[in-house]
Amino acid sequence: MNRIFLKIDFALLLMICLLQMLMPIGAPAQTSIENPIKSGLRPDEPLGLKDCLRKALRDNPQLAEARLAVSAGEKGIDSAWAKHLPRVFLDANYTKRQDPWPYIPAQANNIFPHFSDEFSSWTLAMGLPIYRGGQLLNAVELSKIRKTLQEETLAMTGNEIIANTVNTYNKILQLQKLRGASQVSVTALEKQQRDSQRLFDVGRIAKVDLLKVEVQLANERQRLLSLDEGLANMAGTLFYLMGESVDGPALLPLLSDHMTMPKIPVDFDQGLMTAQKKRPEYRMAMTSLQEAGINRDLAKGKLFPSVDAFAGYMDQYGFDPWYKEANWFAGINFSMPLFEKSFYDELAKERILEEKAGKHLAAVENQLRIDLQTAISSLKESENRVFTSQKATEQAEESFRIEQKKYQSGAGAIVDLLFAQSAYVTAVANHSQSLFDYNAAIVAYRKVTGTLEEYVQ
Repeated sequence: MNRIFLKIDFALLLMICLLQMLMPIGAPAQTSIENPIKSGLRPDEPLGLKDCLRKALRDNPQLAEARLAVSAGEKGIDSAWAKHLPRVFLDANYTKRQDPWPYIPAQANNIFPHFSDEFSSWTLAMGLPIYRGGQLLNAVELSKIRKTLQEETLAMTGNEIIANTVNTYNKILQLQKLRGASQVSVTALEKQQRDSQRLFDVGRIAKVDLLKVEVQLANERQRLLSLDEGLANMAGTLFYLMGESVDGPALLPLLSDHMTMPKIPVDFDQGLMTAQKKRPEYRMAMTSLQEAGINRDLAKGKLFPSVDAFAGYMDQYGFDPWYKEANWFAGINFSMPLFEKSFYDELAKERILEEKAGKHLAAVENQLRIDLQTAISSLKESENRVFTSQKATEQAEESFRIEQKKYQSGAGAIVDLLFAQSAYVTAVANHSQSLFDYNAAIVAYRKVTGTLEEYVQ
């Protein structure tokens, strides 16, 4: 009979170990959150979510890079518009030849050329484009569109930073919740281990009962170390998103906010309309279609004639014998391409690219609909899991409390106590994960609809 009970005890012990292995305790710990960081933030300064977001939007290098791209786009507009203005340039020349050269040709039968083996000239000239088949105007429009694309890229980068910052902040809150539960479990198990050791020393319990407590305590300590490492990694990620320089494992910041369950109205049709107005990816696809149309017009403009006006003043000098002559000139230049196959091929290419941009816009809209549907579904599913896991946590906490009382009074078994404790930690983990998933689903919905700026308002 004793042998049978011994086999049952070991089976229960194996079940507990298996549950511990299946729970998300993370990788073995290698670093600690106690190491210092190189950061402009004070470790004892509480950080709210909006504080982190404002600092990230102000100091993140990726956003600074995107802002510089927008500034470059503004200069591109100025450069394209400047091509409408006259061009004034100065040419100068000096030549030394072995033989005399008619640097000023004959102008009539009685006006002979002027020869010299050393001569020079300078010319001040101006050119003014009059008509280029709409290419100049389209170039300005193209520069404006490309600046708009840079602005949308800036908005998209900002959305990514906001989403990552919010999720990282909430992940730290989740891991802190898990660490608190794990620390309570470690403290309780250390007390149980001391009590079990005393009971074993006096022969009140078997060696296997003491081993069960020690195994559970070792697993919880491993979990605690893994959570510390996860917190250090998340802290480093948060500082990185805020544009801080981190050297080594980051010191865990003090977070003043708490992960809650905010309610937001969700509607597919309204969300789709909002996304089409605000989501940068969709606006970029629409702008890219406009860009393709401008590129097509630019290619078509090369088939039209070009008209330019020009004027200038020129001085010419001969040194041996010395002679100087000045001339002014003015005129209009007309150029008409009669046939150049590459122009027609380029126009055909731009028409194909315009059609491609239209298909891309349709694909982006379809993807937007899928992302919106997925975000709404994930939001509803995670909301249900929050309520379910919260109730399970309350039940597991009460069961753990009852088993503690029973074991302390001598009416309970150590296996039941450890199993209840493991179930409680699992319930806390599931609840915190469901709460994080709910907030991540809100981030996803706001990202799909292009309303992430609500986090910083």
